[in-house]
Amino acid sequence: MADAATLRPGRAQHHNGSHIKRHLIPCAGIVILATVIAAPVFLRGFPAGFDAVRHYRWTSQFIDALRDGALYPRWLPAANDGQGSPVPLYYPPLPFYVAAAFSLVAANTLQAIALSCWLALALSGLAMYAFGRSMVSDGMSFIAAALYMTAPYHLTDLYQGTTVSEFWAFVWVPLIFLGARRVSVGTGLQGVSFLAICYALLIMTHVPVIFLTSFILPIYTILLTRNPRNLLRIMGSLGLGVGIAAMFLIPVLLEIGYIKLFFKFDYKDYFLFEHVRSALTSNRFPAESSLFSYSLDLDVVGLGLLALFCLSSFLVWSYWRARASETGWLRSVLQIWIVTAFSILMTTRLTDPIWRITPGLSYLFFPYRFLIVASVGTSLLAVLAGWAALRNGGLRTLKIGALAIVILLNLAISVLAIWRAPLSSDGFAEGLGRRDTREYRPRWWDGQLRREWQTAAVVESGDAQVHAIDEWGIERSYATNAGVESVITLRALYFPGWIARVDGQKREIAPNQDGYVQIRVEPGEHNLTLRFEDTWPRILGNIVSAVSFLILLLLCYLAWAREHKPEVGYLARGS
Repeated sequence: MADAATLRPGRAQHHNGSHIKRHLIPCAGIVILATVIAAPVFLRGFPAGFDAVRHYRWTSQFIDALRDGALYPRWLPAANDGQGSPVPLYYPPLPFYVAAAFSLVAANTLQAIALSCWLALALSGLAMYAFGRSMVSDGMSFIAAALYMTAPYHLTDLYQGTTVSEFWAFVWVPLIFLGARRVSVGTGLQGVSFLAICYALLIMTHVPVIFLTSFILPIYTILLTRNPRNLLRIMGSLGLGVGIAAMFLIPVLLEIGYIKLFFKFDYKDYFLFEHVRSALTSNRFPAESSLFSYSLDLDVVGLGLLALFCLSSFLVWSYWRARASETGWLRSVLQIWIVTAFSILMTTRLTDPIWRITPGLSYLFFPYRFLIVASVGTSLLAVLAGWAALRNGGLRTLKIGALAIVILLNLAISVLAIWRAPLSSDGFAEGLGRRDTREYRPRWWDGQLRREWQTAAVVESGDAQVHAIDEWGIERSYATNAGVESVITLRALYFPGWIARVDGQKREIAPNQDGYVQIRVEPGEHNLTLRFEDTWPRILGNIVSAVSFLILLLLCYLAWAREHKPEVGYLARGS
């Protein structure tokens, strides 16, 4: 493995005392750039991409559940017109928490989501800057961060798709690769802790991206190191990250049968470069976008990224050919090149056999999601290509000019995606009353909204009166008066976790034929409560997360203690 100086072309040496000052200006520049890029979101309105209304609805309902007293909402009481939804059990919560935090200072939920996206954009640039510094100079890392922040797929994700959770995933992917790199060079417990945290955060952000990152990570890891000890440390870091995120993962794995798993997308329909001619000869990023139109947009996005990758690869190869003695630098570049090339290849039909034989890979639905990893690698390769062109004297002006043209092409695609972002201020409010998508509906529910219900409950049999004291939160209370034994159906959708108590005594509930909570009450006046609580998989997940987090704290403490351990000579003098 090459030494650090070889892996950082153009990097100057600095004293530790100027560490913060050295990075203050580029980090501030990244935040300013993020503000400029996100400005249209605040000036023109939040983009109404095909995923926008769903994220707005879930975020609003998640905030309502937090206000209702749930620390980690597993149920959205306001969803499905007050009937509820288990979305937070199966959809990672981190972007919801960030938006909820911003809602404390924002005027409304939409502004809170906009601020969340601005933060994600800024953090993605800082993450790319940190990753770049492991191989190149601070200035080159800043340029790589800027290219990553303005990458066409990155901004198309926000301004056209408005896939908020996937947009947040751009933050963690560079940090995971940085964490693997740090562990591979023997940074000890600090590297292990860092990688575990980043991996856990990605799990809590977006499931398909954690899957594709985990699919590519072994390739990158083997390229980094073949030292068994370092490989075990990387595996241990990822395992600890899984443990930290167990509060989300374990219920997903053990309670997946409680919802109607409906997969309406076939990954084979979304390979890139299938309709290039149509993509290049039609109006791209149209105002009325469909999923097919969005796929054509991504063909253009993919072509821009592919052009930048190919040109960068050629320039780097030309430099290596002229200076073949710098093998350490080449090894570092080759690691990034292989991962990036493989990621781009995975977006095409050429890899269909891999998609078919790899368990779970088809659940990514959209092969173009691999462009996230490709954007990381291409941004770094483009910077290395520029550096190589400047150092390799032959045809320098031509090489730099060609690279600048391709970078401007990608930037133009990003600007077009921003300029033609769909806007619909009325659609967000209307979306609050929509039903959740079919893949997150309880399997007992018939899928109908009972807006015709004028009372808190329906008496299915017997003679009873039901008065709702509070029927809208995660804890609901009713006053009942039954003349005879009666069967009552409540407005809440049935789902494991609902616990009913009559006068403080736990009572059995069941779904009725339409999927609502049904309970039998005895004659007399009673206080009936219904509360959504944790089942044993959720409790197990909480315990595993708590234990894993304690292990993480212990590792952090041990790393700190080793770093601040007094020198033996100092102790001897002190004695």
